Amino acid sequence: MSPLLRPGFRLAVAVVLVLGSLGRCQVSPARSRPFSLDSDEFPLGMFSTDGAGAMDQVAKMGITYVHTYGMGASNDAAAMARDIAFLDQAAKRGLKVIYNLRGDAWVKKKNGVAEMMKLVNAVKDHPGLGFWYLFDEPDGRCEPAELIPFYRALKKATPTIPVAVATAWSKNWQKYNDALDILMIDIYPVQHKPFPKSDLSAMTRFTDGALGLGKPVMPINQCINWKVFAGKKKTYRGSPVAELRFPTTAELRYWCYSGAAQGVRGMFWWSYARSVQAGYGWINQTFGPVMREFHQFTRLTAPTYKPIILKRARDGNFRMALWRRPAGTFLVLVNAWPLEQSMGRWLEGEIDHATLTPWGHTRNIDVAIENGRLTGGSAHPWEVFVWKVLDADKATK
Repeated sequence: MSPLLRPGFRLAVAVVLVLGSLGRCQVSPARSRPFSLDSDEFPLGMFSTDGAGAMDQVAKMGITYVHTYGMGASNDAAAMARDIAFLDQAAKRGLKVIYNLRGDAWVKKKNGVAEMMKLVNAVKDHPGLGFWYLFDEPDGRCEPAELIPFYRALKKATPTIPVAVATAWSKNWQKYNDALDILMIDIYPVQHKPFPKSDLSAMTRFTDGALGLGKPVMPINQCINWKVFAGKKKTYRGSPVAELRFPTTAELRYWCYSGAAQGVRGMFWWSYARSVQAGYGWINQTFGPVMREFHQFTRLTAPTYKPIILKRARDGNFRMALWRRPAGTFLVLVNAWPLEQSMGRWLEGEIDHATLTPWGHTRNIDVAIENGRLTGGSAHPWEVFVWKVLDADKATK
């Protein structure tokens, strides 16, 4: 067969034509590299962020990575044109894309690896590419061994670009570790119960288990009101539909800072499209301010995923961590319990004496570090404290 007639050649020509018609956007060199696990970057991402308006909105909130379900299921020229257009839109705004490879579309197909790799080879050098998202919740739809050839093909073609797989807290969630570089985990516990009765620590416990597998972990936290799935039902997932609600500011801050105090590698939210089905009030008035604060925190504490974790705090259902950075020393304490608790905690030899000043939306109470112990005050259910540490002894230990 003539080289001009070979399917691979025709595909390459189609991709070149697509790229030429869409045009490459110009981005700064600092933003033109895929995500690296060795970098200081702490991805903050949002699922289902389709369209320029959605990208503009979440970018203003501090989101740095975007996603769409509308890519990855086909490698024909029209589908790749849509994928590249999404990548272009993201790169134009300084955003990165968690590229949805739709492993479910390829894993049962003959020559599925080769067909998926046509997509990979078409976009692997795009400045908007962040990392690969190989499969969404594979348990029950794909055996771990079935994913291994896809993972190996990705690592051979793009060895420096991480591969992520997302799992719910299902029976076999922990069995996919050999087919990923980044373990993404999702659970959405806020339904109808009023604050503070929802079990926010479900994600904290899930994260502990995921981190124990030894791979970098990126939680996918709740950015929805379950009501959007209920339709005309009066009850949904055991909850009265009329009482279903979005997470509160306190709940969002809990997930952000408890994850940071555990040493997660980044954080995503599910999902933009579902969150705005009921209008834009919640995402603008509640979610946005929390994300802007947390984005600033991750910039000041970079690399955020490398805190000093104060392990004994867990004995009292707290999460506690310390960051010593050029921008200052930051201490985070999270009450991982739905009851008020005294905040007296040992600093485990890290700081003997210091004054603490509240940072962000932290409640201002009279606390200090004296004789190696945090003293004063109590934490409300699920409450987060972020302090800047001043005049500390042993702060440069």
